Amino acid sequence: MFVCICHGITEEDIETAVGQGVNSMQQLREQLNVANQCGRCMQFAKSTLAMASERYDLATQLT
Repeated sequence: MFVCICHGITEEDIETAVGQGVNSMQQLREQLNVANQCGRCMQFAKSTLAMASERYDLATQLT
């Protein structure tokens, strides 16, 4: 699902970024340019980042 229509950023893009070490909204904005244009996606991007970070943390604990 698209998170940021302005830049074509998907939930998968955010999950990939988390796997590459992104762990804050500032880093996500710098790396993917999400929420840097109209800003309407900010809340959805934040919640997607939080969920992806939680899943990543759980996955790394299991390995």
